[in-house]
Amino acid sequence: MEECKDQNHKEHICALTAKGDISQVHRLSLHPEYECNRCGARVHDLDRVCDPRDLPDIGDFGDGADVKS
Repeated sequence: MEECKDQNHKEHICALTAKGDISQVHRLSLHPEYECNRCGARVHDLDRVCDPRDLPDIGDFGDGADVKS
């Protein structure tokens, strides 16, 4: 995998995880709106991941009525 070239990489959730800053990782992970295409980490601030993508809206998955139990 190619290295992240963002000058603020040290503030990305993967760098914070590697550093062991669990309280910061937890804070960034609350109410996620974005996911990193590299590591799969989910955050609410797109500037905190190397390769962000929007998480799909829950409405995109339906209401579950079509799922058998």
